[in-house]
Amino acid sequence: MRVINNIATTHYDELKGLSKNADVLYIISPFLTESFDDIFSEIFTPAGIKGIVLITTLKDNDPDLFKKARSLRSLIANCSAKNIDFRVHIDNELHGKIYIASISGSPVNGIISSANFTGRGLKKNHEWGVVIDDSVELQKIIDDILRLSSLAIDPIELDCILTKIEDYARNRGIPGTPNIDLKVNNLIRRSGFKPGLRYFIKPVGYLQHPFEITRRLSRDTEKMHFSGEPKSVRIGDILICYGVGTTKLLGYFEVTSAPYVWDSTSRWKWELTAKNLCPDYSDSWVQFNNTISSIRKSFDPDAVINTNGGKTLGALQRGVDRIRLTEDFAKHVIDIIDNSI
Repeated sequence: MRVINNIATTHYDELKGLSKNADVLYIISPFLTESFDDIFSEIFTPAGIKGIVLITTLKDNDPDLFKKARSLRSLIANCSAKNIDFRVHIDNELHGKIYIASISGSPVNGIISSANFTGRGLKKNHEWGVVIDDSVELQKIIDDILRLSSLAIDPIELDCILTKIEDYARNRGIPGTPNIDLKVNNLIRRSGFKPGLRYFIKPVGYLQHPFEITRRLSRDTEKMHFSGEPKSVRIGDILICYGVGTTKLLGYFEVTSAPYVWDSTSRWKWELTAKNLCPDYSDSWVQFNNTISSIRKSFDPDAVINTNGGKTLGALQRGVDRIRLTEDFAKHVIDIIDNSI
């Protein structure tokens, strides 16, 4: 490990060294330079970078959207001109700044720093960071950040997002205050039906403490509780949640941690974290009449809907804390949620 700063040298110079001989560079930063031109001509192109993975923020109603649109247009233009592959992921809870060089699919060096990927952050501000070469830990960072961020935004989606921002600026001007009404996160895919995923339906609340109609699950990461160790639930799996009492759907969540014991004295002692994949629905769940009974009635009555071969969700009435669903039925339920917004 080596400490770096913008005093004796600069993060810009360190990034230049990091990029040498790298195939892929991971740029993890909430704020970005508005023009990638210089960094491509001075660092990425000479280094022979073949791919860039960018993780950043795109927060609804944030004036930074206008700068971010210019940044991403510049990234796209430079990557297209230099024939460099790129992927963009969004994590609106991102605060860390990390830069990782990968060779042949394995991370080799990284910078963990206070410096944003901006001109001032990389060259002028009083920033400190560390250079590390622990491939195992760097891979853990990559895995964590990709698990917590959105799926890669495909070029069509990205163009739609940037066009919406640019149209807003053209039609209304760039506001001088942070009070704007510009939402783009509904255009970002939060999850996809990847092969091998497991889908579960899970109650939230219990008979003596039902899920109140004034309550909302987190728009970001929610803690989910289980009475027994949920060994069958893995990172990446999907939990479709409903509220005990109303039996209305609350949303669907991607599991982001392995289960752990949070309170050995609690009836619900097992806990894991899960990322909300439909935050707008979760905010408005009480408005929709999507109940356990209605979702079953809307599907083929002769179809098996759980992986035990059952055609009902009756076990939920007997106090189980989850039922694993068939993929077809789970996708049907998720479509109901998505189409309600």
